[in-house]
Amino acid sequence: MLRMRYIAVFIFLSSMIFFGCFQATEEKGVLNQWRDNALPPIEKGKTTETQILELLGPPSQVMNLGDQVIFYYMMEKTEGKGGYLLIYNWNNKKIIYDRAIFFFDKNRILKDYALSKESIEYEKSQ
Repeated sequence: MLRMRYIAVFIFLSSMIFFGCFQATEEKGVLNQWRDNALPPIEKGKTTETQILELLGPPSQVMNLGDQVIFYYMMEKTEGKGGYLLIYNWNNKKIIYDRAIFFFDKNRILKDYALSKESIEYEKSQ
């Protein structure tokens, strides 16, 4: 009987080696400075490509469609948590995409722009 108890304790303790929990946050893409309230105003018909580049930095993607240029900025934030057990594993992730897109005419003046409804709070980097 005592031997069975030792075996049970040994099995339990050895299974703890294969147990783990995690919580993680990961950010990809460019810093979402377009959400900064201190940013100078971006105005259609006035703001230039150069000004956008100075304010927001290089875009995630640049597209050229004939006589117009498009700057596409994207930030992706993933939050997840999970657990790894001997027999059962689980993982729960939530992904948020924050995007901004700017359309410029052939004179490199801002024609139109849009921000995603889904947003990530802007945190100024140190």
